[in-house]
Amino acid sequence: MKNDKWFPIPTRFAVLLVGAGIGVAFVLGWRAALFYDLVILSACLFDSLAAPGKQDLVARRMFPAFCSQGVAQEFELVISNKGARPRRLRVRDQTPVGWPPAPILNSIVPARSSLHLRYSATPPERGVFTFSDIHLRVEGPLGLAARSSISPAVQELKVFPRLAPMHYPDLASYRRTSIHIGTRRSKWHGEGREFDSLREYVEGDDPRKIHWKATARLDRPVVQEFQPERNQVVMIVVDSGRLMCAMTEGRTKMDYVMDSAVQLAHAALKGGDQPGILAFAERVLCFVPPRRTPGQLQRLLEETLSLRPRLVEPQYEQAFLQIRARIQKRCLVVIYTDWLDEVASENLLDALALLRPRHLPVCVAVRETEWDRLLARRISSLDNVYERSALVECLRQRKKGLMRLVQKGAIAMDLPASNLARGITEKYLEVKRKGLL
Repeated sequence: MKNDKWFPIPTRFAVLLVGAGIGVAFVLGWRAALFYDLVILSACLFDSLAAPGKQDLVARRMFPAFCSQGVAQEFELVISNKGARPRRLRVRDQTPVGWPPAPILNSIVPARSSLHLRYSATPPERGVFTFSDIHLRVEGPLGLAARSSISPAVQELKVFPRLAPMHYPDLASYRRTSIHIGTRRSKWHGEGREFDSLREYVEGDDPRKIHWKATARLDRPVVQEFQPERNQVVMIVVDSGRLMCAMTEGRTKMDYVMDSAVQLAHAALKGGDQPGILAFAERVLCFVPPRRTPGQLQRLLEETLSLRPRLVEPQYEQAFLQIRARIQKRCLVVIYTDWLDEVASENLLDALALLRPRHLPVCVAVRETEWDRLLARRISSLDNVYERSALVECLRQRKKGLMRLVQKGAIAMDLPASNLARGITEKYLEVKRKGLL
């Protein structure tokens, strides 16, 4: 421990005893009260000096190497008592700046033993956060005074985006049949372009899939099974401009985007593809080349850990020029961005020419979740009428921007932030299933 304070810190019990000196003064006089208070203060000083020093108590903190934003995490404080008697103490951890303060924990540490105290905290943001020292206040044997000490325990904690469990039927089917990757080709049947196998025709099959040579040879209808191509490139492009600073349901749009980006990268790796990521604002902020390696998801998380939105206009052209220069193979480019009206989407529309026709862009506009509730709310006042009119006009402008993106050859989506991860992952699976790449 460090910074041991040798002056007595009175407990509540000691304060009550000193206050009782007023009653002694009324009954026995002020001299008796003065003598009484001196005895109590001397006992407090003795009790403080008898409290354990830095050699008797050791505190340390235990937690996982990383956790997820917005998910409650349990932290454990281990207090070791090397002394020969139990110690009553109060413990408070010093959480990172911007986090809710840790609770004060009261307990008794047995002699020559350790005590495990736990508390829960929810990381409010992504990034690398530093926990500072652990503060202890240990009472003396009489319970009249305590000594305050600080146990050094500086530690860093990485907070990653939230990776929700996957519940998509197509991906679940793929994962069930991909246990032998490397020894045989996994079968994820759909409308892909890679031939997989032949089977007998059943009612409802597409006649275009009939294999006429096999049908003639076997004298019964036979259809071809296809599977989506593997080892394709999925480039995730994250707009870190000013509109990503907007708050919805207590989180920034950027937080929802990063949750969705991690989910999409996870699905791409499970689908046998190569995810990469590029983040930009007024310039390119980070670029992780697409790869299909075991550590790719961890690398994506590490590189984007401290990514924050900036109060600048996004420069789409610089981002798309980077993709055009670095990625020669046709790929799916998922662009997380936003715009308020048709005019604001002009820069994106102009820059899309750098991606088409080599790549397939998917433009995702991140909409405030509250907008859907405002549209569903009953109009009860004139203010509600103005709000509804402004919102309807804004949505109309956004829809016109989406239609122009489709005319430019892109897949355009307008998704509420709360449904962003699920919506874009399902769109990725649809693109794979239909063989659009």
